Amino acid sequence: MVNKIKIIIDATCRVPNAHKKGRAGYGYAACGVVILDEEDNILHESSKYLGEMTVPQAEMNALIEGLEIAPKYCRKDVEIWTDSKLVVEWMNGNFRLKKEHIRQLYDQAIVKQQRFMGDVKYFWHNRNSKWAKNMLIS
Repeated sequence: MVNKIKIIIDATCRVPNAHKKGRAGYGYAACGVVILDEEDNILHESSKYLGEMTVPQAEMNALIEGLEIAPKYCRKDVEIWTDSKLVVEWMNGNFRLKKEHIRQLYDQAIVKQQRFMGDVKYFWHNRNSKWAKNMLIS
């Protein structure tokens, strides 16, 4: 068990015919989670098929998946990195949640976040950044 970890999450959502006018934003989604220790050694890697959902739902489910796995490695300080600026702003309390289906996922994430005794901090990264490319998550 380590004192601090980084959780890197990402989700993808394939929306068939998304370019067509009136097409709903639901598609087949999956997510991935990488957990690193303080020296950026990989402690955990996993991926999961999520089913059909929207992109924000997929990103929130990725967060929930990461927070579900993380207590196996750390119970103290956690950094969560994602390329979803929306998730970071929601979790940092900067954006208001308007959709009930996202509110339910947000509430699940908050409950899972409360398992940690230290700080839980959320960070956004540009998927094209040097850091992201070095971490093999671009």
